[in-house]
Amino acid sequence: MEKACFLMLNDDEMIKELIALSVEHALLKMGNLELELVKTRLKKEYNCEISDSLKHPEFLKIILNELFGNAYQDILKTINERLQKTSMDKPITQFLTVMK
Repeated sequence: MEKACFLMLNDDEMIKELIALSVEHALLKMGNLELELVKTRLKKEYNCEISDSLKHPEFLKIILNELFGNAYQDILKTINERLQKTSMDKPITQFLTVMK
């Protein structure tokens, strides 16, 4: 019989992944090209990934504003809606505050 393998994440890791998934979801609503463009810019300009947005939301904000201008507010709204469905832990609240 095979043993089940469970990946245990701490709270910070779960919040980090939740934010990354929310950002990716919002960008995928616009299209795969837009998601890939954001990933490429984050890597090139800041040597980071979307999953690093919890630590550095300002990087993501700058890139989203530069790439999408006024549509940034729509992206932020989608991210906010996804995260509002979770318990609003302090790290998520801080992330959303920086992104505004």
